[in-house]
Amino acid sequence: MSKSSKTTYIKSKKFQNISYRTTNTDTIYYYSMKKEKHYSRFKACVKSLGGSEAKAYEIMQQEKLKLLGIHTEITQTKSSNINIEDAGNMYFHHLELTKPKSDFRNSHNKFRNHLLIYFKKDTKMCDITSTQIHEYKNFKMKSLAPATVAMHISILSSCYNFLRKVKDIDIKNSARGIESTIILNNEREKYLSTEEINLLNHTLSSNKYGKNEHMAWLLEHLVLFALSTGARISSLLEIKRSQISKQNRTCKIFDSKNGTWYTTYLSSKLLPNLDFLDNFKMHHYIFYNNRQLTHRIVAYHLRPIFNDLFNQGLAKDDCKNRVVFHTLRKTCFSHLAINKVPLYTLRELSNHKSLAILFRYISLSEEAKVSAIEGLY
Repeated sequence: MSKSSKTTYIKSKKFQNISYRTTNTDTIYYYSMKKEKHYSRFKACVKSLGGSEAKAYEIMQQEKLKLLGIHTEITQTKSSNINIEDAGNMYFHHLELTKPKSDFRNSHNKFRNHLLIYFKKDTKMCDITSTQIHEYKNFKMKSLAPATVAMHISILSSCYNFLRKVKDIDIKNSARGIESTIILNNEREKYLSTEEINLLNHTLSSNKYGKNEHMAWLLEHLVLFALSTGARISSLLEIKRSQISKQNRTCKIFDSKNGTWYTTYLSSKLLPNLDFLDNFKMHHYIFYNNRQLTHRIVAYHLRPIFNDLFNQGLAKDDCKNRVVFHTLRKTCFSHLAINKVPLYTLRELSNHKSLAILFRYISLSEEAKVSAIEGLY
């Protein structure tokens, strides 16, 4: 008696953690989620009874709410009964439903690890005052970057606005305007020279991270993709094999900042051989190590390398000169500008709608400035 063939589940291209399989008579949709420390697949619905990927995603979100202890009746309670934990969970649940392609894990973690701990989970939203939020701001500014603290307050303000505009609850936004009181000095001027690019690439290509050579490969190629495309890290981590044309060396990028797609190119100097793409199926993420890489994981591995190579002697708050992952984006467009690429082309490659914004990423080398002056008259 022959063994039965293994069931094949097809991952949804639109909804995360949703899959389906087809039978002779129907299509069955499933969702995957973590229960009791393990991920499991659960049947959600079937197509013949009105099921779809979107319906399965909605069912998964409802199950997540049940695990969190949130029930639908909480949205009908008076504002005085809504605490900060429930408000945050409802807000991020709303984002997941309305913007399934975006990843809000980083913001949700900041909410849980900072705001909930400081204000306490059961603190009512209406009891949090502007003075308390200013105190939170001043407390966090002692250990965190101004931009990070501003993001925390922006998240809290968004929770208030969600209750007011989506849930139609009459509640004052105590966080309104406080974010603007934080002076941000995070405009980055540093970009890598050709010699520094070569040093970084050599360091990454020779670093095996102990026995984790796959992670070394991922970090090396993530940097090469960044230097070649100038894309933001949030966009790079979302790249799937289907977005890359090996023949044309093009890569379609989803810009999560403005929700649009654009096309960029993979440099033959930085990535001369694209044969590694043959190891990926079309729905596979390129930067995947047991799970999809996150900004936090990348920073954990690359920050020590950036600090060792480029940030020695610099203050932690020296945003202008410190090298971070976003420096690679500025490096790409700065070198294009040095090579006299027209601004219109730079705008197309960076997906910026305004030339004024693009100027923030463009720096010219001292040699280029000297050459420009020497070429006068």
